[in-house]
Amino acid sequence: MTSSFFKKRFFYIPASALFVSGLSLFGLSACGDEVAGPKEPSSQLPDDPPAVSSESKLSQEGGSSSSSTVSKPSSSSSQASKPVASSSSKTATESSEEVLNEPSLKVSGSCGPKTPIIEKGGMATWSFYREGGDVFDAIMAPFVWKFPELNKTVQGNGMNSVDVSYEQSGTYTATLNVDGADVVCDPLQVQGIPITINSCKADKETAKAGETITWKVEAESDANITGYAWTSTLGTISGSGTSATLSAEASMHKQKVAPMVAVTNDDRTTQTYQCDGVTVLDPESVDLVLIVADVNSPQYGETNRANLPDSMFIPAQSPITAQVPNTAKANCNLSCVPKVGADYMSLKITVDGNQVDNIGYFNPGNSCAPGKKFSIEATVTALCMVSPN
Repeated sequence: MTSSFFKKRFFYIPASALFVSGLSLFGLSACGDEVAGPKEPSSQLPDDPPAVSSESKLSQEGGSSSSSTVSKPSSSSSQASKPVASSSSKTATESSEEVLNEPSLKVSGSCGPKTPIIEKGGMATWSFYREGGDVFDAIMAPFVWKFPELNKTVQGNGMNSVDVSYEQSGTYTATLNVDGADVVCDPLQVQGIPITINSCKADKETAKAGETITWKVEAESDANITGYAWTSTLGTISGSGTSATLSAEASMHKQKVAPMVAVTNDDRTTQTYQCDGVTVLDPESVDLVLIVADVNSPQYGETNRANLPDSMFIPAQSPITAQVPNTAKANCNLSCVPKVGADYMSLKITVDGNQVDNIGYFNPGNSCAPGKKFSIEATVTALCMVSPN
């Protein structure tokens, strides 16, 4: 089968053209780098760039890579400033002089900048991440890269990676036509005068369904700050200035809402930041029904607590909704102990947002009663019970 494949695929293509196209695929001629000839003959192809490292191994082994996974740079933002690529000594990629091959519509995938943020005056490497078609299809596929903000087009067969320089800050886009199919690439941010985001704090750590959560961001820059864009993967966040609000919903129960804010200045720099997370609790979604018992009895002593089911404990630093059982007395009290005795001095209990002063005997919210529901949080894993007296 291999023999007939090569006869069919390469009958009309000179061996030299195939070799040049192969180099383009692996980021050599495509990125404008000088290719040094080996001192001794070698049967191996050059290494791929990091974006398509899986293809290097596959091409050497002669196997198909249609089921391989190609790693793609993450586009998510973190609380700390993203790494920014510095100016590069690479040469910007130019279009190949070869005639583009006819598309076969076999190769598919996604594309984007290898580093999503660079400095003004730097070089960005745009890469294609193959998801369909084999390595040989990709070698022969025509690639046409378009950069609308620069009014620039770069093309060539097998040109799966290109280098483009950026002299002005701002957000830049790219599109790629690969093997006859159009792909919209992830955007690139070119940073100018920097923005420092000091904090993005919420007005509460835990919110009940129906409550409004407010975040406020503090940012500074030597350039004028011109805008704040807020986004959230949970709920709908509203705000266009330094603060934003979101209404907690029952469907968010026990989930943490942590929106992102993107701050822009008049030098077209954009810096993103993840705000403090707020845990949402639905008062009607009970996670734990307490039992009526003496938490200090030998039955629940430290040596026996390790054998109790996890469902009896309040997890560390994870707010839940607890309920007093219907068998409790009116105006009841709660008592709590840590699962591990050594954590006693570290245990702090918070009920409905208020820290309890005496964890050994307290009335949650001064309204403990049969069926009462409340949010409760512990700094370490704790066992809480309704006192029988």
